[in-house]
Amino acid sequence: MCSTNMTHLKYKNTLGDLPTYEYDLFNKNQIIGHIQIRGKTSHGIDIPEKMASHIYYKILPEHRLNGYGKQILSLGLEEAWKLGLREIFITCMGDNTGSKKIIEANNGTLVDEAMIPSKGDKMLKYRILLSDSSTQEEIRKRPVLR
Repeated sequence: MCSTNMTHLKYKNTLGDLPTYEYDLFNKNQIIGHIQIRGKTSHGIDIPEKMASHIYYKILPEHRLNGYGKQILSLGLEEAWKLGLREIFITCMGDNTGSKKIIEANNGTLVDEAMIPSKGDKMLKYRILLSDSSTQEEIRKRPVLR
């Protein structure tokens, strides 16, 4: 189970020409998952441009269903705020109930969807605003994680 006082993000590196910050989520000394935060939206080759997003995350299979997804996205949004982002777009596949719940729990609002033929399903695009006072207050309480 997820223990919020034991888990933390650790800065990994910045990738390529697109400002991309990578972090690993740890619980004690064990890697739980990964998150990437891009300074501007981007999309894969088989993804429509309108579905471009700022964040990609994953929890390792053996750690899923323990609350880590919600936590890694929450911590990632705090880092995005520190990087100067105030509006985040994030996507998930339509059949990924877990990711939909995680994004919605982090104040994601559905703004678009598109069929992805290569995946045989629709992709959902969410918007998360980072400018509300509760987000700012939570971020000020946490130490810088780099």
